This record gives sequence, structure tokens and C-alpha cells, in this order.
Amino acid sequence: MPRLNLGTFEIEYQEYGASGEPVVLVHGSWGDRRQWDAVVARLAESCRVISYDRRGHGASTSPGGSVAIANHVGDLSTLLTVAGRGARHVVGTGEGGVIALQLALTRPDLVRSVHAHEPSLLGLLSADPQAHDLLVSARSVEAAAAARLGSGDPRGAASTFVDGSSAAGEGWDAFPPAVQTSFTSNALASSREVADPTTQTMELSQFTSYRDPVLLTTGGRSAAAHRGVTDRVADAFYRPLRYQYPEGGHFPHVTRPDECVRVVAEFCQFARQQTG
Repeated sequence: MPRLNLGTFEIEYQEYGASGEPVVLVHGSWGDRRQWDAVVARLAESCRVISYDRRGHGASTSPGGSVAIANHVGDLSTLLTVAGRGARHVVGTGEGGVIALQLALTRPDLVRSVHAHEPSLLGLLSADPQAHDLLVSARSVEAAAAARLGSGDPRGAASTFVDGSSAAGEGWDAFPPAVQTSFTSNALASSREVADPTTQTMELSQFTSYRDPVLLTTGGRSAAAHRGVTDRVADAFYRPLRYQYPEGGHFPHVTRPDECVRVVAEFCQFARQQTG
């Protein structure tokens, strides 16, 4: 498996498909690149797909200490410089969506299009009194997951987070065993990431002049807080594309892989047409 040496730590990544423009998949919290297992082969039929374990997750190591979003953006920037030859379509979910959006701002030369599914910017709800109940509900899920992790139950912590993020039928029981194992093994790293307030907000005014193709997606069966955050992110862009998985939740790439492949592939085709 290819590994990107960044001095004090390494990023493990994998490439699928030999031709086509690169589509880079950025996983969210509570997991690693195994989240994408159900979609990579299908996407690789028309694109060159790159998925990787973010630092401290999966097989990637970490230099230790706190990790800011800027660190993850820097890692992705370096990975794209090394492996992402050509125009890049960056697809991120949850925390991965935040990283994709930040990369588009800081390194637009590396990005042809951005597709973010329910970026985990819960801090955007804190200034809106009308969103108080949504934020309280989301924070209670985080607290419950942290409590189960603190009691020595990483699997319970992961399932609590997943089930609190989507309605019944789109949660933990719908996950393949390998993805459940991924979320369990990354529970500690992910809980630290979720608890860091600097990862949960963004200055959205930076996007008012952004004109490259953007797709923001939500799940019809996601927790209302995730949909509320995505709506606020969408308001910052000039005419972003939107899509809602009617029966999907916070993890459509896991529970709705066929639909996810179609949405990603169609958006990449649209972005190619728009950007030449």
C-alpha cells in the first residue's frame, strides 16, 4: 500500500483505476478509508479514485498532540501534489467535507470541484437561537458517545454516534462488519476530533466569491442538525448545487452506495463540462 512520508508521520493511501480524472475521497470522523469500500470499485470504472486514512486514523500515523483542520488540509494538499495528477474532484463527508471546503479556499489550484456531504460544522448553529434545540440534540449525541468511550466501550461509542446521526435503518445495523470495525478502532481518535471546537466552525463569508462547481448533499433521514448545518453552508455560496438522498442518512456512501456512486459520477461529469 502506498505511504506518504511527512517526516514525523505517514499517510497511507490507495489508488483505484488507471485512467480518468482523480476523485479524492476524504472520510469523516469515526472511521477511516474503509468507509468508502462499497463505492470505490464502481467509481474507478470512470475515474481514478484516491482514498486515504487521515492522520491518526486507520493505518496512518500521527505526530501526536492536537490536530487542527489546517493540519488535515495540509496533509491532503501534499497528497494531491504527489498522487493527484490532473484536475481533482474532492469528495468529503462529515469532517472530510470540512477539509474539502477548506482545501478549495486555501489551494484552489488543486481543486476542480468540491462535493461535501453534511460537513460537521455544528458550531454554525450556536449563534442562531432558532437552532438551539438542534444543537442541544447533536451535543447530547456527542456526550453520550464520549461517556461510552470513557467507560471502555469503543464499539458502543461508535454505534451511539452513528445511530444519533441518522434515523433507524440508516444507522449502525446497516453498516457492514468491516465498517463497524473501522469505526470502533478509530473511536478514540475520532472522539478527540469531535470534541475540538476549532473543527466545528468556519468563516463562511470566504465563499461568497467562490465560483468553481460545488455540490452540497444531505440525507433525508439524517439528524436535523446535520441538515441545518448544510443549509447554512449552502447559503454562503453563489448558486451551489444541492441534492438530498431521500432515504439516506449521514453515511450514504455506506448505506446507499449505488445512489452515492451515481451522484458523485454525475457531479464530476458536470464539473468537467463547466470547467473545460
